[in-house]
Amino acid sequence: MSFHLNNAQQMALDDSLLSLTERERKYLNSSWAETFSKEIFPSIKEDRFSVLYSDNPASRPNNPINVYFGLLILREIFNQSDEEALNSLMFDIRYQHALHTTSFQEQPVSKNSLTNFRAAVYRYIQEYGIDLIQEEIETQAKSFSKLLKIDGKTVRMDSLMISSSCRKLSRLEIVYSTVARFIKIIDKNILPERFKPYLDEGHYNNTIYRSRDKDLNTKIKIVIKDGLKLYSLYKNKEISNTEEFKLLARMLKEQTRKGRIKPSLEIAPNSLQNPTDPDATYRKKGKKKHIGYTANIIEKFDDNNRMIEGYDLKKNTYSDQKFAKDAIEKLEDTTLLTDGAYHSEDINNKARAKGITLIPTNLIGGTKNSNCDKFEIDEKEHLVKKCPSGYKPIDSKFKEGSYRAHFDKKHCNNCPLRKDCPVIEQKKSYFLKVSEKTLHRCQLITRMGTSKYQELAKKRAGIEGIPSVLRRRYKIDHLPVRGEVRSKVWLGFKISAINCKRLIKGLMNSPIPELSILLYNHLLSLFNFQRTYRVKFAA
Repeated sequence: MSFHLNNAQQMALDDSLLSLTERERKYLNSSWAETFSKEIFPSIKEDRFSVLYSDNPASRPNNPINVYFGLLILREIFNQSDEEALNSLMFDIRYQHALHTTSFQEQPVSKNSLTNFRAAVYRYIQEYGIDLIQEEIETQAKSFSKLLKIDGKTVRMDSLMISSSCRKLSRLEIVYSTVARFIKIIDKNILPERFKPYLDEGHYNNTIYRSRDKDLNTKIKIVIKDGLKLYSLYKNKEISNTEEFKLLARMLKEQTRKGRIKPSLEIAPNSLQNPTDPDATYRKKGKKKHIGYTANIIEKFDDNNRMIEGYDLKKNTYSDQKFAKDAIEKLEDTTLLTDGAYHSEDINNKARAKGITLIPTNLIGGTKNSNCDKFEIDEKEHLVKKCPSGYKPIDSKFKEGSYRAHFDKKHCNNCPLRKDCPVIEQKKSYFLKVSEKTLHRCQLITRMGTSKYQELAKKRAGIEGIPSVLRRRYKIDHLPVRGEVRSKVWLGFKISAINCKRLIKGLMNSPIPELSILLYNHLLSLFNFQRTYRVKFAA
């Protein structure tokens, strides 16, 4: 029997759905499983993942990718482990109905199926730089938006810091751990005597925890010296191709200059923070210090529904402005609501070129307005036409990216607007000089003060709940994996879970109860003690 599942699944004679009573079927049809089965599961494109497996029919496993993908979404919705999700699939008819497996005598997922699927995705990303999970989830989200009829062309964007699960290390611990990890993979029979103490469990504690503060610099120098000696001994040998040696080489490059340790202030934020998570970087945002990654969220919305149509995860040294440029590449002909960290003159120009109206809710550096935008300035001809009081300048020119104009003193001396005017008094006239960048900033500040702009800007606040949900419900700061690639894949399924819950809620036209409670209550009503495939629950 083939395990490959088509979206247009035919009901078999022994399909477990046929054994349900009318009342049980009614409950099933009114549950989340019905919407998942009809709208979410059929949207999973199996063909996208065919590149993960061999084209040879004789060797290629017949993997039900849509079941794996759907089960990983349900796993996140119900906050389960892989094993718990597998148990639910085997014993909960709603999972089987949602994933179109009710006709199978044995469910087509084994203990290692989900782990192996994710591993195949990781390898593909690392080899080709293509995230199949992200492609699928973002495509899925666009189809969900159409189902919910999310109208308009308004999106909003926000970012969040994601902590690595690795432990925060001191500088000495980073250096020591990197050296010790490499020593442990060297053949003990050829390991020089000077490095064998690193194999002793007590050596770590003696070096790290029993050092007085005044000895730290000396300890770092000693371990660095050992690291440099190891690098010299093994750089031309086969062991230099290992990850442990590459981390040693990276650490020495980041921590030393010409064989001497660098001052702490010269250590870059993207330097190695922990050899167990080489991708994690350091960043201080506000008063908080972070080691890990940063994620960006793009959400499409209207007055009734919302859907996360884009996301990304990078090292936490990746700025919001870089995320803004990435988002602009994906979007067109829309209004994009952001906070001030995403905004710059260059980004605004790129957005306008693609028909995107950028709406920052605040600006980095404050919102003080010099009133230069009150002057009538022709940006096509690059000329200052009139001052706020309507007087023409004596002369006007555009030089080195700035508008320059002189005004007659007889007009400026007694002008009621003089107090708030940016012109500077000179010997024979008043002089205006304003850069194009400053002019556009002043124009934006003026627009930000209008009621229409403020009403639109208020709508951005709706996305700020997503970071909280990812932390509280989906434990994004406690991922069981490390590394940028793996962390991004896990983030993707959490984003998909949020989207699927929103779709189910929108299509059922009523709030979804707490799904874990719903799962328990439905199991009590659906499972019949007399049927062998039911699970007995204690009262």
